[in-house]
Amino acid sequence: MLKISSKHKKIVIKVGSAVLSNNSGGIKKKVMLNIAHDIAMLSKNKEVVLVSSGSIAMGKKILPKMHEISLAESQAIAAIGQVDLMLAWKEVFKKFSLNVGQILLTPKEIETKKDRNNAIKTINQLHKFGAIPVINENDTTATDEIQFGDNDLLAAKIAKILGADLLILLSSIDGLYDNFSDARSRKIIREVNKINAPVKKLAAGSGNLGKGGMKSKIQAAEIMLKIGSEMVIANGNATDPILTLKKTSSGTWFKKD
Repeated sequence: MLKISSKHKKIVIKVGSAVLSNNSGGIKKKVMLNIAHDIAMLSKNKEVVLVSSGSIAMGKKILPKMHEISLAESQAIAAIGQVDLMLAWKEVFKKFSLNVGQILLTPKEIETKKDRNNAIKTINQLHKFGAIPVINENDTTATDEIQFGDNDLLAAKIAKILGADLLILLSSIDGLYDNFSDARSRKIIREVNKINAPVKKLAAGSGNLGKGGMKSKIQAAEIMLKIGSEMVIANGNATDPILTLKKTSSGTWFKKD
C-alpha cells in the first residue's frame, strides 16, 4: 500500500499558496492548524522540514483588488507577506509546544557547495533544538521563482540535499488526474513509476492550478525519482492531510518500481 511508513525517516512537506491563503490574502487558520497538528505528530519519530509558500499571496492584501502587479511590487509584497506567514506558522505550532525557525533560500543558493552545507547545518541544528525548519523562497531576490514557480522545485532540491525519503506536496487538488478537461469523469492516478511523455502531457494540460501548477510538481517528481526517493501530491485542505497518508492510499504517489 502507498502510504507513509517507518521507512520514511526524513520528510519534506511543501504547502502551496492556494492551500494557505484565500483570494483576499487572508490566512486559512484552520487549514494551517490541521497541517501543524499533523507535522507535530509526525515529528515525534521523524525529521520533518516544512517548505511554505504564501508570502506573496498574503502580502497582496495591501493592494487595490484590480491592480496589476509588477515584478518589483511582487518582491516588496513578498517581504510584507513573509512576516504574516511566519507569524501564522509560529502561532499554530505554539499550540503543540513547537518552535519554528525561518530559512529563506533560492534554488541557485543550494547549488553551491558552501551555501548548501550551511543550509544543511542550519536545518540539522533546528532539529536538535526541537524546532520545525520553515523554508520559503527568498522572493526578494529569486525573480525566476516569482514568475514561474511556487516552491515545488525548491522543495525537491531541499529533499535532495537532505537525502529525504519522501516529499509531500500539499496542493489545492487531490493529485494528478487522468484528465483535467472533464471534472465529472476524471479519476486520480494513484501511482506513477516514471516520468514519461504521457505524464508530462497530462501536466501540460492541467491549466493554472496554483502558481506552480502541475508542471512544476512533475519536475519535482523527476528529481525525487532520480535519487530513489518517493513523492506524493495530496490535498492540503483535507482533514488530517498528512496523517491520512499514514492510513490510506490517498493522493498520487511517485515511486520507482
